[in-house]
Amino acid sequence: MAMLIGFIPAGYSEEQKARFIEGCQKCETMGLKLAPNFEHVYLHEFDPDHCDEVMKRSKIMLCYTAEGKGFVNKSEFVQLFKETCDEAFGEGETENAVVLLEEHENPFISVEGLMRCEDAEMMAYLGSLNQDK
Repeated sequence: MAMLIGFIPAGYSEEQKARFIEGCQKCETMGLKLAPNFEHVYLHEFDPDHCDEVMKRSKIMLCYTAEGKGFVNKSEFVQLFKETCDEAFGEGETENAVVLLEEHENPFISVEGLMRCEDAEMMAYLGSLNQDK
């Protein structure tokens, strides 16, 4: 499971925002190797008039997820986020593509009324992802 909260400056078209959200979903499935039913993406637009020039051209992704994704998977996630920004908004439009990824220990996460640490199938799946090479 992962919850993504994307922060972008207001003013982009609905089409660009839709491409961004779709790209963020791919960051989850391809980067973190999560099944599509674990996708959760929220988009927040901030007022660029309240920012300095760098922040006006920055895209930020907060990712809250269960532990055990592995360094390689997180690196792929970060690279995919940069590519997503370029594809959604155009190359050169994003000065900074920032990812803040927070992993929470499995005993502190529940999905549909089941604590993650009590779900043997999910724990085995998460263990298979942790393949730092």
